[in-house]
Amino acid sequence: MTKQARGVWALLGGAAAWGVLWYPLRLFAAHGLSGLWLTVCLYAGALLLISPGVRAPLASWRSLTALAFFGGVTNIGFVLAVLTDNVLRVTLLFYLSPVWAVLLGWMFLGERLGWRVMAGVVVALAGLFMILWHEAILVIHVADVYALVAGFSFAAANVLIRAETTLTIGAKAQATFFGVVVLGVVAAVFAGIAPPPLSGVVAGLALGAGGLVILAITVAVQYGVTALPVRQSAVIALIEVLTAAVSQQLWLHEGMTVATVAGGAVLAAGATIVARYEE
Repeated sequence: MTKQARGVWALLGGAAAWGVLWYPLRLFAAHGLSGLWLTVCLYAGALLLISPGVRAPLASWRSLTALAFFGGVTNIGFVLAVLTDNVLRVTLLFYLSPVWAVLLGWMFLGERLGWRVMAGVVVALAGLFMILWHEAILVIHVADVYALVAGFSFAAANVLIRAETTLTIGAKAQATFFGVVVLGVVAAVFAGIAPPPLSGVVAGLALGAGGLVILAITVAVQYGVTALPVRQSAVIALIEVLTAAVSQQLWLHEGMTVATVAGGAVLAAGATIVARYEE
């Protein structure tokens, strides 16, 4: 199997897993561990599992620091969003990440935007507007902000992952986990959120089983992003939207408004166009 084929399968598996991860996250929340402290526990477990076999080069500390920050914001934002709002809505807003990636490249790297890419950006933003528009006003929930910020940070992190060729997948994943733990603890302390009282079983599952799952899907996604071009990885990642929609319907029987479904379809189409024609 070629590296590209392995990348496709890794990204398919990782993206599909992200689309159903919301369910065990909500189970943890139902047993007293939620929000920032749930995120910290899960990623601390993943960090403990990966660190013994990883030695990140100190010379790449700038890239590692940036990756830790953007990776931390991505994962904290996504977890908080799926814990507090409609899963499919959150996933669709997160899928704007290809649009953010090309806009970042245009603003900061001077990259040209072809007419197809610009058309895709307009279509995706129109879909976003349709999702957020409700009874003649824009309605933005806190979870919407979490999802949009997480998608923006995911785009920035993926640019770093592809650009930094001297770092191993393990070093990149380690930096991401470290960023989540540090930012999560700082945010919880700053917000005055005390760690919840937990049973040994809940804490053990979060650190052990939860950390193992987070490690596996993060490495899978980072491997796929590294091995594949932007246009291909962004389109494959759309499987996350599909698994989120199916799992939400199966486990919650939670419907979506016609406007949200239509807006989601337009947003996904625009983001896919951007990814497909990005230079």
